[in-house]
Amino acid sequence: MFWEFDCVCEFNEGFAAVQKDGKWGYINTKGEQIVECKFDDAYYFNEGFARVKKDGKWGYINTKGEQIIECKFDDAYCFSEGFAWVEKDGKWGYINTKGEQIIECKFDFAWSFNEGLAAVQKDGKCGYINTKGEQIVECKFDDAYDFNEGFARVKKDGKWGYINTKGCSVIFDESKK
Repeated sequence: MFWEFDCVCEFNEGFAAVQKDGKWGYINTKGEQIVECKFDDAYYFNEGFARVKKDGKWGYINTKGEQIIECKFDDAYCFSEGFAWVEKDGKWGYINTKGEQIIECKFDFAWSFNEGLAAVQKDGKCGYINTKGEQIVECKFDDAYDFNEGFARVKKDGKWGYINTKGCSVIFDESKK
């Protein structure tokens, strides 16, 4: 078993993605094959789900290897705070762990939820939405990062600073990067 894979990834939540003969599957920390190598691509588990690719589309499996959310998205990222950001027809939105579209795919790009807010991009500008899809901070920043400890790093007009969860500038200085 030790040398039977073409590629191996790091363990996360007790599982690692492994590749054999061009297909991906998963092993557990005992080296047991939990999910056969049948996917075109596969990523690590997060919040009990892993994103997998089959026939050019992305979906999700659980830690038992069961296909929980069918492979129907053009692109997809990991779950964070119970939501995954997914792409359909060139636009991004969010699904829950049941695969239900919670926030429609209407953004040019989207990022993970952190502290109940997610950065989204529309018309080249970034802002933040909550888990209901409500725009909490308008899309006015050139760049935006996740909230951590109540603050998010943002860039506007070539300068970096921090905003709070209400979108108010709290620290703005071009040297803060």
